[in-house]
Amino acid sequence: MSMPHKHATKMTLKTLVLAMASTAPAGLLAAVDIDFYGSLRIQAETVHPDSSAEFAKGGNSSYSNIRDAYSRLGVNANWQATDGLNLFGQLEVPFDSANFKVQDPYDDRRDLRVAQVGISGEFGTLAYGQMWLPFYNAISYKVDRFSTYYSGYATLASFRAFNSVSYYSPDFNGVSFAAGAVLKNTSDRADTFDDNSYQFTATYNANGTDVSLGIEQVDDNNDTRLLGAALGQQIDNIYIGIKLEQSSAKGRSDANVFNLYADYTLNDYTFKAMYADVDGFGGQIFHLGADYQYSKNLKTFIEFYQQEKLFNALAGEKSGGAGDFANPLTGGGKALAVGFRYDF
Repeated sequence: MSMPHKHATKMTLKTLVLAMASTAPAGLLAAVDIDFYGSLRIQAETVHPDSSAEFAKGGNSSYSNIRDAYSRLGVNANWQATDGLNLFGQLEVPFDSANFKVQDPYDDRRDLRVAQVGISGEFGTLAYGQMWLPFYNAISYKVDRFSTYYSGYATLASFRAFNSVSYYSPDFNGVSFAAGAVLKNTSDRADTFDDNSYQFTATYNANGTDVSLGIEQVDDNNDTRLLGAALGQQIDNIYIGIKLEQSSAKGRSDANVFNLYADYTLNDYTFKAMYADVDGFGGQIFHLGADYQYSKNLKTFIEFYQQEKLFNALAGEKSGGAGDFANPLTGGGKALAVGFRYDF
């Protein structure tokens, strides 16, 4: 996929905001609840690829690095149209704090995380735009609870997508449903896909138990399908997450994923551990970490991450991302990272 037209995207958003501000009635603007937010996340790391790892460039030597851990800036807008009807919008951009650029640290083609508008009420929530997808929210998020750049690698699901529609149902005595469609797009921006795909999830959440089933079906000639099941269980200060995924397509062996995650909170500390086995990507993955909640807004963290193969989580250049490599790495590697997160 080629580079997106970043300047064109930013100009379009700027023009849209100015047009809305100049034409909307003053009373309407006064009734809109606007909330600006952000999260600064940065880490220092030392990275050690296995001796078998073959780099597309730069050799296979170890290095130390400063890297962003998915910082972001955003704004939420809500308008209570009637007693039971709310209109909302959200815009969120990535901020690569290590390079001081508006880009995702993993893929510098991404200059937008979320850009959605929607409506919510007693019927549920309906939204359109670029957003987090129902399958990730129900299945993958149950084990995606680490703090560093290396969080979220042990899954086959897409996190977010452009040109998407999603619906989340109300809660029916602990049972809820979600559905989404990612519409194919021929533009060269990031997070677009060549085929339509459809997702459906069902969740039961009550008394600390959170169980979900999900399916994603791609409208292509290969009958590409992703199935998922996940459990999140909170028992006092202990949380346990288990995730299973299976990806299938005609003419291709099934790819399976297993995740076992646990964390334990003791006062201001949270200790985390995960084992995962991911076919077709990282093989066996071990992830350990500890967070310290220094204050309401400030958290510090330290993590160890090890991946058996295809270690594309490391950077080709200092402060770089996976896009620095023309080809995946054949070997694995490990990383030790320490950093902080400040939310505002």
